[in-house]
Amino acid sequence: MKNNLTMLFSKIKGSFTTKGVVIFVSVQLMAIIAAFILFGIIPVGNEVSKITKQFNPEGVSENKLPQEKVALLERVRDREHYESVLKSALLLSKTDSISLLIDLKDSLAILSLKGVSLFQSKISEIEFNQGLKKLPVYLRDSLYSGPFPVKKELASIEKFPVVIKKAPKDTTEASADDAAPILPIQNDVFVLFLLDNNLVIEINQQEHDLAGSKRAYRNFKANYSRFFRDHNFALIKDKNAPSYLYRLKIFIPREEARSIYRALPIKPYVLVRY
Repeated sequence: MKNNLTMLFSKIKGSFTTKGVVIFVSVQLMAIIAAFILFGIIPVGNEVSKITKQFNPEGVSENKLPQEKVALLERVRDREHYESVLKSALLLSKTDSISLLIDLKDSLAILSLKGVSLFQSKISEIEFNQGLKKLPVYLRDSLYSGPFPVKKELASIEKFPVVIKKAPKDTTEASADDAAPILPIQNDVFVLFLLDNNLVIEINQQEHDLAGSKRAYRNFKANYSRFFRDHNFALIKDKNAPSYLYRLKIFIPREEARSIYRALPIKPYVLVRY
């Protein structure tokens, strides 16, 4: 019996030759590189080129302009963008629900209702994906400022905390139940909003340590990866599917991120000031 097991292990070990391992690793690397080119580099270049040609058909480059004219253009664009943000905020003031303003100029995430700031959180870090980073500033301002309604969302926490209470047995126990309920154990806060114009906004906790369970975090990351994987496969299957996703990610304190997410209504409006 022992000899048979030894021979079996020897055959298995022999099948994993150095050449086989090298071939396997090479195939995996080639698949990763191909996926990066197919879903990363090519879509970015195509999308930026398409939008640039649409809004700048003459192909005029700012690099060819004098430095003083470039500076003047930047000041004009900044004023125009600020004006558009104020107009968008005025539109949101006519709604009866809380909206989210992400002010990248002052690094603030702000909850507002009818133009009045209710709560704000300091943004500690801002990330753009390659598509949004390469997009000309004036196009980023005009196309991806908003306000946009949230089409789809993904979060690591529940929108409304669920508290389970047992039915009281008598009036004494019922009066004791009038006390404020104890909230459930909190998980880490990671939120994804899919807006119109294929813009994805992510609100993440700035803390690196996990407050909740590792299983809950892994479940969210699995759903997060599935979201982008489904989008990429939809592009392959359907030419009319939404194109490249632009992504903006901000980091704020965990408790403040939780408060902001739970204060927002279902499918809220989001406004971005670049």
